[in-house]
Amino acid sequence: MTSEDFFKKLTPVTDKDFYSRVLNSSKPAVVLFTEKDNSLNDKIRQILETFLEKYKDKVNFFFVDVKENSCAADFGISNFPALIYFRESMELDRHDFIPSPQMLEKALKRILREL
Repeated sequence: MTSEDFFKKLTPVTDKDFYSRVLNSSKPAVVLFTEKDNSLNDKIRQILETFLEKYKDKVNFFFVDVKENSCAADFGISNFPALIYFRESMELDRHDFIPSPQMLEKALKRILREL
């Protein structure tokens, strides 16, 4: 999967609709905060793409372009790419580094209450 294809699998959100789409989502949500041209995106893509397919029916996956939006600052994020995991409007986990596949899956299972 190319980076362009990867970003197409994520629903883009902006400052304007972040709270209504992510925090009020009926399903748990994972939000990737990054710039599309970040050199680390390829690493996060390699880890996340497997889980996108596996959990697409249970979890909403979103993307915030931090060059165009400032909502990352609302969560105290300054390292990109970063992932935040939400359920019922609450942040349950975050990775402001490239997580291992095991760490990512553990966070997904936590927001799905499968732990």
